[in-house]
Amino acid sequence: MVTSTPTQGSPSQGFGRWHWRIMLGACLVMIGGSIVLSGMSFFHPYIIQELFPGNNGVFLWYYTFTLVSIVLSMMLLGKGLYPRLGAKRMMYLGVGLVALGMVLFSFGSQAWHFYLAGTVLGIGYGLSFQLVPIIWVNNWFVSGKGTAIGIVMGGTGVGGMLWSLLVPMISSGAGWRSAMLLVAVVVCVIPVLSTWLLMRNTPQELGLLPHGFDPSAASPDPASQPGLLYRQALRSPWLWLVYAMIIVLGMVHAGSQVLAIYLQDVSVYSDPGLPLKAQPADETAFFSMLMISWTLGLLAFKPLLGWLNDRIGMLATMLLSLGMQALTFLYLPHMVYGSSTMLMFVAMMFMAAGMSNGTVQPPLLVAGAVGQRDFGKIWSFFGTGYFIGMAVGTPIWGLVRDISGSFVPAFYASPVLLMLVAVLSWWGMKQGQASYRQQP
Repeated sequence: MVTSTPTQGSPSQGFGRWHWRIMLGACLVMIGGSIVLSGMSFFHPYIIQELFPGNNGVFLWYYTFTLVSIVLSMMLLGKGLYPRLGAKRMMYLGVGLVALGMVLFSFGSQAWHFYLAGTVLGIGYGLSFQLVPIIWVNNWFVSGKGTAIGIVMGGTGVGGMLWSLLVPMISSGAGWRSAMLLVAVVVCVIPVLSTWLLMRNTPQELGLLPHGFDPSAASPDPASQPGLLYRQALRSPWLWLVYAMIIVLGMVHAGSQVLAIYLQDVSVYSDPGLPLKAQPADETAFFSMLMISWTLGLLAFKPLLGWLNDRIGMLATMLLSLGMQALTFLYLPHMVYGSSTMLMFVAMMFMAAGMSNGTVQPPLLVAGAVGQRDFGKIWSFFGTGYFIGMAVGTPIWGLVRDISGSFVPAFYASPVLLMLVAVLSWWGMKQGQASYRQQP
């Protein structure tokens, strides 16, 4: 695997045709990948209402199985399969498993059915969507890497918007099982065609160099790049601090999995006496529009966060975007039926600003703390932090509601945790960067 050295600045020159093609292809791939982290949450109200009324926590454990499977597949399978299969074949394998998991999901009727389906989903995601696009970006870009990652991860915003339209519309008519099968087809087709038609694993395959790479400075061989080896990274306290903060970020962001449930519970859009499938069309449409505003925010903020990282720095970017999300968490307890419609939509946009950090910042934080010398191997382990946080956090959010009767206590704790994440993750990255640069 060929990688490139990181820079903190903007691209030294405009992106070329192949750079745009790689970003477009990886962005389209992530449209499919968005189903696992954000799209599945749009099914939750329908499934819980039909199969798990009053017992959110039992069902939401499936998501923990999904996230643990992502972590284990990256740690235990990714490092061994990637050298043998290559990025494109890894993507094909992972997409197939994700589609299979969704088919299994559509036939679920008991909790263990969803746990099994979630495990298959997680293995597929860990072997493809979480691992391969980051390696593509790392191979193709030196300068402007934040912008490239932002554009690529913007695909999850496009996908989220697509699911927010398709899932409620089809589920309210044909049922959530039919909606799940249709989405499985979309998830399978878009990433496979994009990988096949648009992607190349490295610029060297085409006789090119990574964007922004100075051929007179050093060889593009990873062994010649500054940074830590895998065994050195495991002993770096600064990388472990970054990793811990990414886990905390995932725990807070696990709240996204219960947001649709919360909005239904507090009836911001309908009469609480009506079941979801029997609500008037205009009320269901309002709920869909509220979710669309969130996913549109993801679409806009992920590229914007990458661009801001390259322009104003990571700390300022995280404080700004996570601060916006903190305001939404503080507003959610006061968001009830009859609240200002404009404020509701603004709150969803602010929530999207913070959620965008979950996919944009972790690879940049890890790369900043360890350099590019052994990044691929290091990322296969430390790229799991966000998902560990989501795995731990999702049942905690459900448990908070089961114990207290509301998600409100978790809403009030989240802003404090978000500010700690912004400051300590950035500090750990800078300390790690200073440490490896001092090595001979």
